[in-house]
Amino acid sequence: MWFDRIDPRDPLQLTDGVWGLLGRYYFLNNSNIWIWALYGNNDEKTWEIGKTRKNTPEFGGRLQMPVPKGEAAVSYHFRKADTRTYGNYIYPYDNINENRLGIDAKWDVEVGLWFEGTWINKDSDIGIFKNQEILNLGTDYTFAIGNGLNLTAEHLITSFDNKAFTFSNNSSFSALSVSYPLGVLDNLNAIFYYQWNGRSLYNFINWKSQFSSLDLYVMAYWNPSVYQLPQQQQQGGNSNAAFFAGKGIQLMLVYNH
Repeated sequence: MWFDRIDPRDPLQLTDGVWGLLGRYYFLNNSNIWIWALYGNNDEKTWEIGKTRKNTPEFGGRLQMPVPKGEAAVSYHFRKADTRTYGNYIYPYDNINENRLGIDAKWDVEVGLWFEGTWINKDSDIGIFKNQEILNLGTDYTFAIGNGLNLTAEHLITSFDNKAFTFSNNSSFSALSVSYPLGVLDNLNAIFYYQWNGRSLYNFINWKSQFSSLDLYVMAYWNPSVYQLPQQQQQGGNSNAAFFAGKGIQLMLVYNH
């Protein structure tokens, strides 16, 4: 989620993406190294405070390796940030060094388990936005009920702090996804988010049916009118959040060519 804005509820899984170049090298033991460079991405990406400085490249890398019953990885990204568009919210600088360090791991031990953590640090004094911490823990399991009932649960903690890892300005979210195949061509999925700080509940139900080259989606949602989900708080670009704010029913017919 460093460079995309994919909403799990979006049937089309659309995202703006980024302009960049990515190279990967795979070793015989399934370890792999990623190296990337980004350029020309003017809008803020997910989790970012401040735009990337204009005409300045970003770069990073990732080392992923096998571990018992799973895999683990460490990632790094560097960019020059421009916070002047935030006005009076934080101190405006146009050339801030930003370092982003991430660790993640996943295991298959009866159930699926995964952990993700990110620390984003800026080298200028911009108040509580100097440091960002993001922690996520998840699990999933398919129960032998009917055609197979899949449950996925995650808990996310985010924080903005002047001093790293104090977690003094934090937000907590829990998510539950329930998926059940009604048949070969029909699937029912429900996704629920709960924001612990604001005690807000987000509800989304989707029924998908396939007809040859057509997909029919019938979606119902009951959500707060003002979104607080982290990946939906975007300062620029288009967002699917507007489609699922408040209460409503949405029908979508997709033709697969």
